[in-house]
Amino acid sequence: MNEFSDFVAQGYWWLSLLGGLHCLGLGLYVRYIYHEKNGNHKILGSIFSLMALYFFTGLLTKENAPAPIHLIYLLIIPVYFLLMPLLYLYCYRSLHNPKKNIGFSPHFYPAFVVALTVIVTIIYRSALQAGLPEISLNITPNLSHLSVLGAILPAMLFIQAALYFFYILKMLSRYPGRTSRLHQESLKDIKFRWLLVLTLALMSNWIIRAALVILPFYFGEPLTGVNHAATKLVLLLTVYVLALYGLKQITYAAFLRGRLTRPTEKSPMKASQQLLNSEELAYLQKLMQDEKK
Repeated sequence: MNEFSDFVAQGYWWLSLLGGLHCLGLGLYVRYIYHEKNGNHKILGSIFSLMALYFFTGLLTKENAPAPIHLIYLLIIPVYFLLMPLLYLYCYRSLHNPKKNIGFSPHFYPAFVVALTVIVTIIYRSALQAGLPEISLNITPNLSHLSVLGAILPAMLFIQAALYFFYILKMLSRYPGRTSRLHQESLKDIKFRWLLVLTLALMSNWIIRAALVILPFYFGEPLTGVNHAATKLVLLLTVYVLALYGLKQITYAAFLRGRLTRPTEKSPMKASQQLLNSEELAYLQKLMQDEKK
């Protein structure tokens, strides 16, 4: 049993490292190499950077953490409140293509408020009680060992994700596709499919994480390394699928854009496509010459 636990722990550590490096590299590539005129590549790069942060948290243990690990987790949770707003803004800007620059959106206010609340709580408890808020991984049937923030923040993150997924799917459902009406591809259809695949991929990972981590956390069931490793493995496979699918869509969009911008040259009409053959044309020409005489 100890050997299996060590194997899971080692696999979880390497999976976290591999996933973090891949997501970080993909985020840097999208942000600094792949450019879009409206700046949406910055939002997409930020989404993959947040995924990288999620993977890298798996490298932290009680032995190598620079601070109490429950404190580090509590400080990282507010950053996760940026993921769903970023996904919503990316889908909205991709469909509507606004010309104004990306600024500090009101969608980021909840993350700012949560981060400020966590910092104030830590300072308060450190100053008055000489202690820190605690989030324990040894779940018991009751939640008496958890701080108020430790119990509320995962639920708030769960609710926020559900609301944003609802509004994103509602926004995508209103998109007027052209393929079904004109029987032809368009750049907007390609972008729509990419947004739909990205949203469904993140939603699937969110459901898996809720089933394997969040719900057992509140029901008092023990969280093993297999639960965390399974969520990260599925997310890593999702990142690979998104990268391959995104590359395919970019290649096809470039091909379609080149075909649309290619100058059309009128080729001479073939004899088989003409209404009259050569003998009939010669006869008409002879009649016109006779009339002139």
